[in-house]
Amino acid sequence: MKQRLLLFFSVTILLTPNSLLGNMPSSPINSTNYTSDYATIVNIIYKNGVFSIKGMTGSGNVKIYSIIGNEVASFNQVDLYNFQRNISLELRTMYIVRIETQGQVKLFKFVAR
Repeated sequence: MKQRLLLFFSVTILLTPNSLLGNMPSSPINSTNYTSDYATIVNIIYKNGVFSIKGMTGSGNVKIYSIIGNEVASFNQVDLYNFQRNISLELRTMYIVRIETQGQVKLFKFVAR
């Protein structure tokens, strides 16, 4: 009896909306409710002196910081679709990329290779 009751509550928690989960869809079974943020893959690439962003659209501001917080490069109001810029970064060093688009801020970290 206790096992059946526990199973019933587990399924109920998964299938009902929960305010603790924020904007998650009410049912994990229905994937059509997910926003593009869940499915979008963004690639940050630094190769042969070229910094690239792949997987984003629209325009925005891109800033690159060293791991200790110093701003290394800044690009304002740029088209993010296939974004590429020639910049000189120190190899084998970690950097943080801050991309601001339409009021949203996304942070990525990468190692220059």
